[in-house]
Amino acid sequence: METSAEQAEEIEALIAIYDQDFIVIDEANRIYEIRICHQSDSWWSATLQVLLPPQYPDRVPPVFEIHSAWMSDADMFEASDLLYTIYREHQGQIIIYQWVEALRTFIDKKFNDQEPIDAKGSRSDVSLKYHGENIKLSETIEDGDSEKDQTANLSCNGEDALKLIRSERSDLCPEITHGEPFTDRKSTFQAHLAHVIILDQVSGVLQELKKNRKVNNATHNVMAYRIFCKDRNCFLQDCDDDGEAAAGSRLLHLLQILNVRDVVVVVTRWYGGILLGPDRFKHYNNCARNLMKDAGLIDISPQFKESKLKSRFKPGKRQ
Repeated sequence: METSAEQAEEIEALIAIYDQDFIVIDEANRIYEIRICHQSDSWWSATLQVLLPPQYPDRVPPVFEIHSAWMSDADMFEASDLLYTIYREHQGQIIIYQWVEALRTFIDKKFNDQEPIDAKGSRSDVSLKYHGENIKLSETIEDGDSEKDQTANLSCNGEDALKLIRSERSDLCPEITHGEPFTDRKSTFQAHLAHVIILDQVSGVLQELKKNRKVNNATHNVMAYRIFCKDRNCFLQDCDDDGEAAAGSRLLHLLQILNVRDVVVVVTRWYGGILLGPDRFKHYNNCARNLMKDAGLIDISPQFKESKLKSRFKPGKRQ
């Protein structure tokens, strides 16, 4: 069978198996994505992007990228090595299905290997994984004349951690700075940025932005935030794709590698009718990066970052 025919049959089979989790990025250049969704926690998901060279599967493997917000460099190396091992064992055969299922097993193992919560008597810290971060929490309560340290009873998915850290105050929406719109092939992207210190403010920013009819009716409002909790020495962070698969996790990854904190970033996209392929992810991140740079959040030494953050946030242009 010719290489092109083998590739076509493999793609047909993958579409039948993975349905909406299989995405054609660029059919002419044979670029595809497969979303690997974790059943218990969507954070523990990944995307495998593959490019099929003309010589695949006879002589070379697919060119691949693994995208996942939770994977460390060590995890990424381990996963990549796993895929190369599968290729060596099945050289000359179609292997994308084996790759996807091997990654699914790899993710399940990492998820199950999380450290269990320690809930002992006396003083003890509770450790849990919340979206890739180690959260250490303990609370002190008074009992009569003596002060007893008790450990909060938290679930591993971080829901109770959110309840503890979330402020009961309903602060007004912080000031929002808007970036310059960027247009490529009739699709327009615009970033929005705000300084946040509690989760309620994240919701407030989204609600304020969507009061604008243009923003509310946009095709996608991709969001990511990172909040540093000093008293608990942990990060609260999350993202929302808003229908643009993997865009939110990539935006959050940008915040992580730039080491910004106490920030929510929303990038709005108005779709213009022309598919952009992988370029759309570049535009989301570039718009966010440029606005953070203008706000003074990039290339600032850690000891001055917090003060700069508060002083450089300005109202900007309200829409």
